[in-house]
Amino acid sequence: MRAFFTFTLWASFALLSRGQSIPVTAADTLKPGENEHPVKAKFIPETDQRFFFFKNPITNERARTNVWGAKVGFLFPNNMKVGVGYYFTNQRAGGQWDGLNIRTRRLSYGTAYVEPYYFRRKYWELSTPFEVGFGTARYELEGSQESQREVRRVWAVPLGVGVSFSVKFPPILKFKPTRWFGLNFMTGYRLTLQGRVPSNPSTFNGLYYSISPTIFLDRFYEDFKAWRKRK
Repeated sequence: MRAFFTFTLWASFALLSRGQSIPVTAADTLKPGENEHPVKAKFIPETDQRFFFFKNPITNERARTNVWGAKVGFLFPNNMKVGVGYYFTNQRAGGQWDGLNIRTRRLSYGTAYVEPYYFRRKYWELSTPFEVGFGTARYELEGSQESQREVRRVWAVPLGVGVSFSVKFPPILKFKPTRWFGLNFMTGYRLTLQGRVPSNPSTFNGLYYSISPTIFLDRFYEDFKAWRKRK
């Protein structure tokens, strides 16, 4: 994201220094109540960091855990995004497995997702991502002696649904590239099916939220294409 932002600033100042501006596009002329639609499918890569609250059903405590990932997909003219992603998290854990103490656990998995957009207005958009994944949960175990150390893996199937709301920045005077950026707010719930781990009360189920800057690549594609045509 930092590299793209740097490129955006460089390209924008280069155009302004030549007395040029990016021409008007369909997104600029949207009327109230109208949605943006890409003319054809657009490739959209994204980073994705979420904060999960995994609940211990015995103590009822919730531990906040960072989940890191990235995803790629295509945004279609009907405002449906479809793609795949990869995520992982590391977490200290308690409990026992066959008499060994569980020290840490790591969940890593790939996902496929479908995200219908209900609104894609000029300055905001609302969507619901649905995800299904498959991966492994890796547990590090240790006993009373240093030689009693093991690593065990079980399968994991994460299922998730969320609500995503984005705010789009407007152009600033003639500096139109600011509309390529915005803020995204997302919340949801993930249920993870996995092979049972004896005496380990914690699960990978829980609520999550995410607040992060975002790039609207479909707008960048549209503006860049219009600028190339005018050249």
